[in-house]
Amino acid sequence: MLSRFANPPRHAGGERRVPADPSGGPAAPPRHAARPRREATAEGVFRHELHGVRGLALSLVVLFHLFGNGRVSGGIDVFLAITGFLFTGSLLRRAIKGNGRISLVQHFGRLGQRLLPPILPVLLAVAVGAYFLLPESRWLQVARELRATILYYENWELVGSQLDYNAAGADTSPLQHFWSLSVQGQFYLVAPLVVMAVTMLALRLQVSPRWALVGVLALVLVGSLSYSVYLTAVDQPVAYFHSGARMWEFALGGLAALLLPYVKLSMRGRVVSGWAGIAMIATCGLIFDGGNLFPGYLAAWPVIGMILVLAGGMTTSPWGVDRLLVTKPFTFAADISYSLYLWHWPILIFVLATFGLQRIGPLEAVAILSASVGLAWLSKRFIEDPAQNWRFVRSQGRKFAWAVASVTVVALTTGAAASSLSQRQDALLAQAIVDGGEYPGAAVLMSGEPISLDPYEPGDVVPDLTVLSRDLPAIYDESCVQSHRDGFDEVLVCRDVPADPLRRVVMTGGSHIGQWWPAMSRIAEEQSWELILLEKGGCHLTVDWENVDGLGFNDSCRDWNRDALPLIAQLEPDLVFTLGTTTKGGYEHVAAGAVGAWSKLADAGIPIVAVRDTPRLEESAAECLERVGVDPRECGQPRDASLEMASPMRTAEGIPVNVTPLDLTAAFCDATYCPAVAGDTIVMRDEHHVSATYMRTVTPFLELGLRDAAGFLFSQ
Repeated sequence: MLSRFANPPRHAGGERRVPADPSGGPAAPPRHAARPRREATAEGVFRHELHGVRGLALSLVVLFHLFGNGRVSGGIDVFLAITGFLFTGSLLRRAIKGNGRISLVQHFGRLGQRLLPPILPVLLAVAVGAYFLLPESRWLQVARELRATILYYENWELVGSQLDYNAAGADTSPLQHFWSLSVQGQFYLVAPLVVMAVTMLALRLQVSPRWALVGVLALVLVGSLSYSVYLTAVDQPVAYFHSGARMWEFALGGLAALLLPYVKLSMRGRVVSGWAGIAMIATCGLIFDGGNLFPGYLAAWPVIGMILVLAGGMTTSPWGVDRLLVTKPFTFAADISYSLYLWHWPILIFVLATFGLQRIGPLEAVAILSASVGLAWLSKRFIEDPAQNWRFVRSQGRKFAWAVASVTVVALTTGAAASSLSQRQDALLAQAIVDGGEYPGAAVLMSGEPISLDPYEPGDVVPDLTVLSRDLPAIYDESCVQSHRDGFDEVLVCRDVPADPLRRVVMTGGSHIGQWWPAMSRIAEEQSWELILLEKGGCHLTVDWENVDGLGFNDSCRDWNRDALPLIAQLEPDLVFTLGTTTKGGYEHVAAGAVGAWSKLADAGIPIVAVRDTPRLEESAAECLERVGVDPRECGQPRDASLEMASPMRTAEGIPVNVTPLDLTAAFCDATYCPAVAGDTIVMRDEHHVSATYMRTVTPFLELGLRDAAGFLFSQ
């Protein structure tokens, strides 16, 4: 039975059978510069057309990054499916040959020799470029991502640093494109174990390892695709980088490798299949906004296109798409595809950072493309190809040892750099707490006197620019602060309880209430209040379960709100401090769902102080101040850009009698302008959150407001 399935029918393309490249995968470069490396299927058949598909897909990725105005090509999805296609067949052959065993030393040694040599100079270039071209505030994040990249978990690092609601991740990373290689690396790690387990079990049960693996891949396909559709619907940015939401693409490619040899098409059918597949791949980025829609079921469009091209195979027909795919432009793009992918993104990001651009124009795009192609060719000519013949790593054991040593050295070096930078930033944040007490901050604005909008020297303000984006309330270091992306619906409680609390105050309403913690906690300490924070970043307190005030909240926010209101009532606080207006959605207003929530708390007899929202900037304050210098005017904005001239709570209908409005806008803006710096203190840490250092200077004015609005809280 084993021999029957070890030699399945010849693919419809009729290619000759030759030994396959055992390491395969879209990230693996060709062995020889003189001749394009032909791809191998599960049957060990070279696939000329697949090499061309790689060139097309990679070209689309780069061209859309440079010319696509933010759209996604779908080429990455093709890459992931190609990895599954090539790798599944290679692993199955080796597992069958080894009676269920695969040499992991050989497996990872070959991968390391193929994948690491081109990566290492790119990582070095990014480290050097970050040092000279990026502001110091971004060095820590780059160091963390360098470590994450070499250890193949960059996708998860991006989820934590760039997508978390209150994360300190800076602007777009020069290593962001490594997310897909990290997902591939995770597949490379897991796939051999799965194939070995399936093959061993199949041989023991005397069934076909091929068909057993088909069954397992089908389960992975269904499970991962279902999860991908779900996660894309509830939190698409996380789904885009999530390994679990991407595994179905590998599985679909693997199923194609195992099943296509049994597909018989006529010559006309193969020609039509090939052209249909290329059309699907080429038009994906034009039809779908993949950056906002993938990787749900719509990502199957380019993957199915790749499979259709493979189903067509090498036709020998003058009308076959394979005649196009083996031409020089496609094979050249495929030959340099790995290095081109590695180099083009860092060059793009460094150009944007160096010239202070938000996006590039056609001339810049052409220049970046030219530089990327040149570096990719040099990398292939002098690094990729020679690395395959290094004498000192010819044995499998030496290949494995070299790979492990390279990864270890880079991981330890970047880890040490990240640790050192983190300690420096922690020290600067601690110093900001000490020094901040010597700076007037909000007192200058609250004095009513005209303020200076002249530029500052960086050393004359707090906090230091290098730590501004991390200047969050101390409570955020605790595990009780939630995010709308965590998918965790249970309401967590942050408590600051004195020895003998006199009052209990609950703060809730999202991060725009959490930002008041530095000021509120100081008042609570002086007045012996028990201070409780219920925060799920990005989630306002509301009863508008369906529309959620049109602010785009997800299911997790809705579920959290359903539980938060009853919990607040159970806590029986003396006061709830929450958000009165919101600037989310592009204008300041009182959300109807918030009014409904206040009414429910009124039914429970709970007083509320509803504070007016703080300004919302068009650009992150940290990024602007790093780019133009410490300029209060350049990085601030007119007051009416995000705030109404008078608080909307004055005219809002239906506000229950238990709600007392509190307007402290004067602590952040004068009559017409909201400066980036006031009283030698930086006001905002990003687009719409006040820095913790500045908020501490607001403490006396918040206390005055609370004494006026809720004097019963105070003992004297």
